[in-house]
Amino acid sequence: SNLNDVKIATTNATLFAYLADGKEGLKVIQLTDPERTPNFYGFSPEVKPKVIATRKTHGPALAISKPLDRDRAVDESGNQVSVFGRLGSRPFTLEEMRKLWVRPDGQVYTVDN
Repeated sequence: SNLNDVKIATTNATLFAYLADGKEGLKVIQLTDPERTPNFYGFSPEVKPKVIATRKTHGPALAISKPLDRDRAVDESGNQVSVFGRLGSRPFTLEEMRKLWVRPDGQVYTVDN
């Protein structure tokens, strides 16, 4: 294995590491989660790495792109629950978010691969 890049991200209450693992391809490692890490809300929770996904790539996986940092938290209905940094603008409403994954004809955007 020849690890080339790592990006860390939190989704809800779970911490993930996304790895560009050279000739091994891409890997997703679950570092914490509420079921396996009871004190995951603490300042420095115990990390319990678990490989949850792998994907072979056509060539060696060299890098992983970094998404934009989210600076506002919203619930599933689009209601703002927190502001992490910047003040002034607002998060998308539920209808505005739906436009990101639902076509004007009502069909969900999909890809073949």
